[in-house]
Amino acid sequence: MKTDAIIIGAELDGLVAAARLQECGYATRIFAGGGSSLHYSPGGVHVLGYTETGNEAFVTDPLKSIGRLPETHPYRKIGADRVRNALAWFAEQARRLQQSVTMNGTNEFGLSSIGLPVPVLGTGAGQATIAKLKEHTVAIVRFTGHRDFAADPIRAELDRLGIDASIVEIAPPGPIPENAAMARALDGGGTAQVYFETVKKKMPRDAGIILFPAVLGLFDHKAVLAAANTVFGLPCLEAPTLPPSIPGMRMDHALQSHLKIAGAILHQGTRVGGVIGDDGEVTVHDGGGRRYAADTVILATGGVLMGGLVVDSHGVVHDTTFGFETFQSDPLAAVSVDHSLAALHDAGIETDGELRPVANGSGTLRNVFVTGRSLAHWNPATECSADGVSIATGWHAAENARLYLEERRHG
Repeated sequence: MKTDAIIIGAELDGLVAAARLQECGYATRIFAGGGSSLHYSPGGVHVLGYTETGNEAFVTDPLKSIGRLPETHPYRKIGADRVRNALAWFAEQARRLQQSVTMNGTNEFGLSSIGLPVPVLGTGAGQATIAKLKEHTVAIVRFTGHRDFAADPIRAELDRLGIDASIVEIAPPGPIPENAAMARALDGGGTAQVYFETVKKKMPRDAGIILFPAVLGLFDHKAVLAAANTVFGLPCLEAPTLPPSIPGMRMDHALQSHLKIAGAILHQGTRVGGVIGDDGEVTVHDGGGRRYAADTVILATGGVLMGGLVVDSHGVVHDTTFGFETFQSDPLAAVSVDHSLAALHDAGIETDGELRPVANGSGTLRNVFVTGRSLAHWNPATECSADGVSIATGWHAAENARLYLEERRHG
């Protein structure tokens, strides 16, 4: 069974790469070993919030700040212009999928799941930012029994910023006060409107904005948000919850549904290994012994958290799929937790500027590309860059794979 491209991993970068290749007319087969880390994403597109230049430095314009990063950083390998093109492409795709993302030009502060301000470049429809909340009295909704929303820390942070906020406790939509259950309870028909009408009187009369946990619909978010704005007659915004993240699940579902409709073949819950032949052809195999070949492969398996990388008993990081050469600044040890965490985040697969990995010390593979958290030389935790690097590397890998496939077709 041979296809144009195999994408190993259904992280954001893998889904972006698959969508771009399908758009260009190439058949893709995607292997998803487990759930996507999008389910942990707070929503929005975090491109570059901080650079590490001896001291943490806040970034106002992420694209202009790419030149301040080390040459080995994925953004530097891709280049600011290609990063810009990738983000513009993603925003347009999101719009088509009813997952509107507005690229704001410069970073603004959103909220983390525990109320801390987080630099974000692209914001979703209804996503709360400090700028949107300023100069308003904010009613923060807390659903009775809902343990995954940090209403008190969010109110404390808004108070620190001089924003008047109060917490309003109301009954949850549906019988189960959990993120996904409440989001689904609001989906469909006039369910949301009826619910909002029942709790409308609970809102303070002086409220200028209502801030909900980010559970306003899973599949019908646009309609649920519109119903809230209409019933309350006020702007209704969402703040992140603890995982699972409903905004991340919305994007994950939208991208996967789009890929299936476009003809991509998606294998869920399937972990694969890979073999590279002497002729450079890549074959992957699943646990059932089935083998799949492709002209090009994109490795989007994620880091240690998602199982794309593994740490052995000596503190050394390895690629779990092909055994590609990896980089890490130091062995991982329990002596210094902070030091080891920094080394772990920076670890990953070594690639050239086209994101092609080094294999067996004999140079890079022409038809294999690596993306996202599988890559070395970047730290999403300190940079606040996870979404941006995933989108940019996924798009860049797809473009390079496309060029390789065109060369094979016409060569």
